[in-house]
Parts: sequence; structure tokens; C-alpha cells
Amino acid sequence: MSILKNEPIYPFKEGDYTKPSHIIVEGTNEEIGFALGTLAKNEYGTKLGIYDDAIYAEARREYLTQNYPVMLERSQGVLRAFGLPADDVVHDGTKLPYDFYGDTRGAKDLGATLSFCSAVVLPHEQTDTGAPYVSRNFDWLPLVLWSEVLGQKIPDGAFNSLARSFVLEIRPEQGYKTILVGGHGLLHPVGDGLNEKGLYVTQLADPGAITTLGMPLSGGPNSGLSVFQAMGMVLNTCATVEEAKIAILRNHVAEVVVGLHLLIADVSGAVTGFEIDHDTQSYRFTDRRVNEPFLCTNHPVHLYPTPDTYPEIDMSREHNTFTRQVLLRDKFATLEAPYKREDATALTDVVHCAFADDKKAEAAPRERTLYNINADLSKPEISVRFYLGDVGPIAGTNHMEDRMSDFYTYSFF
Repeated sequence: MSILKNEPIYPFKEGDYTKPSHIIVEGTNEEIGFALGTLAKNEYGTKLGIYDDAIYAEARREYLTQNYPVMLERSQGVLRAFGLPADDVVHDGTKLPYDFYGDTRGAKDLGATLSFCSAVVLPHEQTDTGAPYVSRNFDWLPLVLWSEVLGQKIPDGAFNSLARSFVLEIRPEQGYKTILVGGHGLLHPVGDGLNEKGLYVTQLADPGAITTLGMPLSGGPNSGLSVFQAMGMVLNTCATVEEAKIAILRNHVAEVVVGLHLLIADVSGAVTGFEIDHDTQSYRFTDRRVNEPFLCTNHPVHLYPTPDTYPEIDMSREHNTFTRQVLLRDKFATLEAPYKREDATALTDVVHCAFADDKKAEAAPRERTLYNINADLSKPEISVRFYLGDVGPIAGTNHMEDRMSDFYTYSFF
């Protein structure tokens, strides 16, 4: 086995929402796929997706051979872990999903605004060390997906979304070492990633993208790369934002589960937002401006790049994507250069998601910041703290006080 570590990140207590694991895997790509496939099957209850037709499996195998052989090799290890041949045309070995429940066929409106997540990158031109500092809130639903959201019967023993989060270190014999933070997929998580070259990628909700909310993560009529797999491809093969752009443009990327856009940043301070335009389906990049922070929430950045392009804002709707942009910009204006690493966290704390009245805030039902990232890309190093639970309403506000774990730090050195 190439699993070097699989243990709790911190001692779990009764009532803690998130019980994350720290997993380290190394080896050839086939060995990594086999190890993660075995772990997913035995500990996470993963079942492989079924393709709608063998043609999707055959075409994907040819696509991966030409465009992303790393994924092909890992998928062959996954198939072996499930006792299947490498040329299987029924099962999707390119994903290891877990903790998705219920029937989501045709589910497009789950009653949520999809304003999930906020991220910031401080301008490296004005930081204390010249390093790009990153912080992001992973805002999501602490519910059983998708059964509880859809009002369906919750299966016995079901886990809440991201309750089984992880920090996964992948050390391949070929390609860049990566640290992945998130959950719901051991090959390609919903979440964040950093590689040994200091390239960072994170996923945030983009309601402007075309997708069917809650559609299966694997199998079905999928082809090319999902946006989750595109993140993994970039981290495994790219060292810079410019390389990431070229890699994405050379591939077919599809939105699944939820519409997303990506924030991509590198050690030089370059930052871009990647989006798939709703109307034209063209791939669009929006770059950080010199001496300015890059602030990303949940609207298409290429359509609303600056405050003068925003629609009218009701500031009482504190979790609205444009409201958060104003809050982030106002907070940034109070900071004094040279900016420190903790200033990035101070920014995302301003838009921390925990509300007493979700509807008033324009948040999804019971939406919370389930983890918070802080990264120094010059090291490269990433720190994460996890949501543990609610304490109670904060008097005179629409905010809830919640409990977060300590920060836990991971690096390549």
C-alpha cells in the first residue's frame, strides 16, 4: 500500500461537526489510484459511477491518453481496487465520490442562492515579505447532500456534507506534489489545492455557469474533465498561472454538481479567475491588477470586474455576492501596508458565513463557513481550520457565533 498516513487531524469531541483526516499517499500514478480507491471503498463507502453508455468510457480513455495520462493511470488503479479490468467500459474510475445521497435527477432549484465561498489574494507588491498571501472561506451546507436538501428520507448512517473532510498529500513519482483540502472525492475533492511550486487553486460557486445542481459527480454522460478534475490537472502539471491557463484552454472542462469558477494564484503574485461564460461557453480569464488585491465571491468576475459594474446593492443582505465585495473592499481600505499574512485572514473573517436568519442575509439554509484557508505561496505552505459547531446568536446582529478549530499547517518541507 502507498498510504503513508491516515489519521485524525485533531482529537474529535462529541458535538464537533467536522472530523477531518490527514492522508498521505505516494507512488506511481497507478499505485496512487489503487491506494485511494481501496481507501475510498473500504472506509468511505464509495461506489463507482456508471456511464450512460460504453461510448463515454471509450472516448474518455482516448481523451485522457492524449490530454491527461496521469488521470488515466490513476483511474486504472481505481478500477483494479474495485476488482475491475483496466479496459472496463461500465464504471467511471476517474472519480471516487462519497457522502452524496438521494435522487437528484432533474433537481435544478434547491431553494438556495448558491452564494458559496469567498477568497482573497493580497497584492504581493505591498506585503511584508513580497509573498502572495491567500485566504478563503469554504461556505457550504452542513446537511446530508442531497437527501436533506431535497426533503427526501435520509439514509441510516448518512454523513453530513464535509463532516469527513481531509487534507490529502499526494506524492507522485512523476508530476508535482500536491496538498488537497476538502472532501466528497478522494481523487478530486470539492475544495482547495496547493502544489510544491506554490501554485494554488480554489473553487467557488458561480451561479452564472451552466449546470444541473446536484447532478452526479461521476458516471452518466460525462466526458472530458470536470471542473474538479481540471483543478487536479493544473496542480499536477503546472507551476504558474500562465501554464495553468494554457492547460485549461487545451482541455474540455464541464461543470458538474454545482456551477463553479476557479481562482488560480502562483508564487510570483499572478492571479486569475477562470470562468465558463454562460451564453457563449467560452473560457474566460480575469487577471489581478498590479498593486490591487484579488477578491472573489460568487458572480462571474469577467462580467462584473469592478465596483462600477455591480448592480444596486442592499447592504442588509450581508451574504449577497456583491455585498461581500463591498465589505471586503471596505476592510482592505482600513489595512496598512506592508500587509501581513494574518491580514488575509482578517479580510475573509469579515465575510465569515454564520447567520441567525439565513433568508435575511441571502444565505442558503444553515449555510456555514465549513473551513478557512490561509496560505503563503512563497513557502509554499497552507493552513486550515475547520467548523466545529454553533454557539448561539450574537445580540444586536444577524450573526451566529460559531466554533472553529485551531489552524493546522501543511507544507512540502
